[in-house]
Amino acid sequence: MGLLNKSQEYVVSKFLERYDYDAVLDILDEAGIIEGDLYLLMESSKYAVNFDFKKALEYIKKMSEEMLNRREIKRLISNLENLIDGEAEDILSELIENIKIQIVNEEYIDFLGRLYRLKEALFKYIFVSTKESKTYKVSMHGYMLSKKNILYTLKKKYNIYNGNLIHGVSQYMNKHVKKTKRMDKVAEILNSERLENLIKLRNESPVGHGFKGVSKEDIEYIYGNPMEVVQDLVKACELLDMGIKMDKYDNINEMAIHMIGSYNNC
Repeated sequence: MGLLNKSQEYVVSKFLERYDYDAVLDILDEAGIIEGDLYLLMESSKYAVNFDFKKALEYIKKMSEEMLNRREIKRLISNLENLIDGEAEDILSELIENIKIQIVNEEYIDFLGRLYRLKEALFKYIFVSTKESKTYKVSMHGYMLSKKNILYTLKKKYNIYNGNLIHGVSQYMNKHVKKTKRMDKVAEILNSERLENLIKLRNESPVGHGFKGVSKEDIEYIYGNPMEVVQDLVKACELLDMGIKMDKYDNINEMAIHMIGSYNNC
């Protein structure tokens, strides 16, 4: 087993701050650390931040018996299994944390792309979770939450003819969802002019239909600090009775730093 020198430790800590697990793996390779629990944790995280949860789970399950018995790793395995199954809280937590990572790395075009996906996912969740006689658990995977199915149901069951999923579900909410302060607040957050203007910015960018670049200043002009967007969307999820966790990768990074210290003190 190789060891990291002080300079490499510092570089790894900086890459972890940016959640750049690919770069961390390069440093570990350079130091001769090409196997073991730390390497497996970083490999798993590399795939997880790119939404390849099956591959991420494969690597975690290769960790030592000692690590697999730790509460943090058991929690991580459970989270990855839930992500594979499409559990709503886990999927939306992952998406929100991914948005946070894009902000940290100042990748604002990708941030807007993820933001649009999250807004759409929340509208899908609202529609499926508020339909009458709902006795099933909502999964974010499969036909039930597909755009095709939701638009078809809106048309056939609720006479809402709208090719835009977000607008169609908004009409459905106005007509068929019981008015509560919580749901009104959710609608206020998701349909706010500020959020809509960010979506327009996304539409004009390469992840939408145009080629315009996006700067932090563009986002701040419309919404304020980009992290405010994340906080508002977390609030919307909480109002929908979903517990959002945003510290998964920070916890992984803490674990990695501790493991590096343990290796180097052996």
